[in-house]
Amino acid sequence: MSAKVPVVHSISWFAVVIIVLIWASFIAGFAFLFSSNGIFIGMVVFSLLGIVLQLAIPLSHRKGMRAVKKRDFTAARKHFEDSASFFTRHKWIDIYRALTLFSISKMYYHEIALCNIAFCYTQTEEPQRAKALYEQILKQYPENGIAYYGLKSIQAFSAKGD
Repeated sequence: MSAKVPVVHSISWFAVVIIVLIWASFIAGFAFLFSSNGIFIGMVVFSLLGIVLQLAIPLSHRKGMRAVKKRDFTAARKHFEDSASFFTRHKWIDIYRALTLFSISKMYYHEIALCNIAFCYTQTEEPQRAKALYEQILKQYPENGIAYYGLKSIQAFSAKGD
């Protein structure tokens, strides 16, 4: 089957505002420092910093997404476990992700990693592990729609199998 794996992007509009303010601060600061080309320099520095932050910090997350696209769910799960571990150890990066990663995601990276791990369990035919993880996610993040509907799907399919 060649169906694409679904990807969810929920946006935090508050994070968008924060990032726009940071962008404006870069432009204003560099315009003040370098009057003739300051706006351009500010935009370039902001863009480069954003690229570096997005490439360097959530590295395991990105590797996991690449593995999912290749449908290698076992390798993807390992990368997402590494990502969850990283963001567990460095909660402040995740909490302030609009500042630390220039991320507009509404979901925490830790939360995303757990959902991705559970999804990988469903793809490697480990529904009980996926179910347990979705339940854990809902305890930690009660508003998580991915975990809610993932759990409902597992319950529906297991009810059909009975």
